[in-house]
Amino acid sequence: MNDRDALTAISTKLDTLIGAETNGLRDEVPPGSSVQRTEQDGEHGRWGHDYRLANKYLEALDIGQPGLIDRDEMERLAQEYI
Repeated sequence: MNDRDALTAISTKLDTLIGAETNGLRDEVPPGSSVQRTEQDGEHGRWGHDYRLANKYLEALDIGQPGLIDRDEMERLAQEYI
């Protein structure tokens, strides 16, 4: 599996996990609340961070700059989500 395929698979899995956790973001901030509890935050929690990181690395590939990818972080993402 090449880097692009791996990152696409990671991004897809994280998108699914975040969507399931937040009910498609409908529950991101509960009705009547001004903020969301940290432990329920799908967008800004660990999955959100990893989702943004995977997509940032995909962008690096898109612009022809694979050197911008932190290989240790990419390996962690691959081990955790593939």
